[in-house]
Amino acid sequence: MLHAFILFLSLFYYPINQQPNIPVKGYKLIWYDEFDGKQLDLSKWNHRGLGQRDEAFVTKDAAKLNGKGQLVIEAYLKNDTVFTGMISTENNFRTTYGYFECRVKFVQAAGTISAFWLQSPLINTPNGIPETAGAEIDIFEYIPHANTVSVAHTLHWGGYEPSTHKVAGPVWAILGKGVNGYHTIGLAWTEDGYTTYVDGAVTYSGKQNVSKMPEFMVLSLGVNALSAGPLNVKNLPQSLIVDYVRVYKKK
Repeated sequence: MLHAFILFLSLFYYPINQQPNIPVKGYKLIWYDEFDGKQLDLSKWNHRGLGQRDEAFVTKDAAKLNGKGQLVIEAYLKNDTVFTGMISTENNFRTTYGYFECRVKFVQAAGTISAFWLQSPLINTPNGIPETAGAEIDIFEYIPHANTVSVAHTLHWGGYEPSTHKVAGPVWAILGKGVNGYHTIGLAWTEDGYTTYVDGAVTYSGKQNVSKMPEFMVLSLGVNALSAGPLNVKNLPQSLIVDYVRVYKKK
């Protein structure tokens, strides 16, 4: 009987480091990954976009846990090829609206793009609008050469073909604590709009082009010379470090 009672309580209890301590009120934690253990939890994440992507080759080996409570997405050089990683919740968790937050340490090497974003499975609908086809919601992109003291918030929709693709942003948000160390970055997505937060401060709020479709989360480390400048392979390996990802819903 005692065992059953403890199991019942566990359904409503989160360890103290997962209790809501967030810049939005009236939300409860409904999904999280603290990246404990030694292997990526494949009941929550899947490796995404394997193969060539821009100037790197996406591989499962580049996204793994370090055994110290963090996810590591690495960019490294092997046999003259740059490898990197990307994971998503596409096959395991999608939702509409909520507060999405991660604690992260950026890669600061030119040529790389550290990113946390939401993606709709219908994003490639030509001329699709966010209300019915969703959007790519870039909660943050950190691009060292573009603005070394800021992260970018950007919205994409209408598919990725140049003739139909639409974009709003980027909105650059200054990192008040500087680029070193960990930063906590979040998005409050509601029926009425988007609000982004960097280290607890509001960095953007808007009510246009609001997705009303279920979306999944993506964590990625990209290599793209057009967007991020040339990569000096002598600076590799480099690692994007993610301490946690948490999702909250209104109570």
